Amino acid sequence: MDEDDNCDTSNEAADSIGLKEIPSYEVKKGEHHDWIKKTQKLIKGGERFLDYGTGSGVLAIAALKFGASLSVGIDIDPVAIASARKNAALNNIGSENLQLRLVSGKISSPTDEQKVIGKQTSNEQVIESEPEKYDVVIANILLNPLLELADDIISHAKPGAAIGLSGILSEQLPKIRTRYSPFLDNISVSKMDDWACLSGTKKASLTDS
Repeated sequence: MDEDDNCDTSNEAADSIGLKEIPSYEVKKGEHHDWIKKTQKLIKGGERFLDYGTGSGVLAIAALKFGASLSVGIDIDPVAIASARKNAALNNIGSENLQLRLVSGKISSPTDEQKVIGKQTSNEQVIESEPEKYDVVIANILLNPLLELADDIISHAKPGAAIGLSGILSEQLPKIRTRYSPFLDNISVSKMDDWACLSGTKKASLTDS
């Protein structure tokens, strides 16, 4: 998208909410590359990988490229799941290795015995059940969901599993560290511009309720 396209889009957005003048803004292009690189360090080969809030499915697909045996992407947005399926097809990845699942409300991943809620949204089945356990869990979502869904995110990980949390600003790190410290050992932080990623391993002493 060039500068003229950005300007046109901004004008349309301003008109749609009744703004007479466009506020000052700066366009920055985020780099998936750094988060993909972080994912690569967490994969040694043969892992069961969960992309919690998968969006376009980029990290779930990358995990398979790096050697995961199974990659699961879950999201509450049917448009995201549809996009992830298209990206999987473009990368010639089949459903035997990459499972993309629409879930409702508080994100939860199905077990092999899936309980399907009796409704569909945009031709996607909405699935609800007890979480499976994964060797690597990545959640590249925003601050509030990371804080609110911490127990659910952690519940998907096996003891000793690698967990990566991103989609947060560097200034938000203290809140994330405080929320996740009871669950994680070996916490480390990496930064890209104003963005940060916190990773660690699930404490072996934790028992899921």
